[in-house]
Amino acid sequence: MDVKIWTLDPEKMAYVEHVGPYTEVGKAWEKLCDWAGPKGLFNEKTKFYGVYYDDPGQVAPEDLRSEACITVEKEEDAPSDVKFRDFPGGRYAVTVHLGPYENLMESWTKFYMEWLPQSGMEHADSPCFEQYMNCPKSTKPEHLVTILLMPLK
Repeated sequence: MDVKIWTLDPEKMAYVEHVGPYTEVGKAWEKLCDWAGPKGLFNEKTKFYGVYYDDPGQVAPEDLRSEACITVEKEEDAPSDVKFRDFPGGRYAVTVHLGPYENLMESWTKFYMEWLPQSGMEHADSPCFEQYMNCPKSTKPEHLVTILLMPLK
């Protein structure tokens, strides 16, 4: 597994929360994109992140917490389900997952169970992120690129 250590800069994010199976987070993405698209918030600087708070091996699917997030320049008028926060940045272990989202769990498992124990590093007490580098609606599943970001102490 090829892992790099990155220091991420702080950014402002707009997000929509999702509670339920991670495979259903698309509902949150629809709400977020339906709001952001017409406002013209998508540009070459926009980053797309999924935030995952719970271990699906330890939390029931209906209780899993996640968020669909995009970076924004500033807060905008938004419906109540679109929220804003400042992402603080910091140190992250980073690796790349190539291929369908359905196989992300395999990459996360290797990241946590193989790389982390051998690295001598510790996971920080904050959630992991996925950065989506291409659009799943216009990209074949086998060509999807997802950056996995694990916060470090």
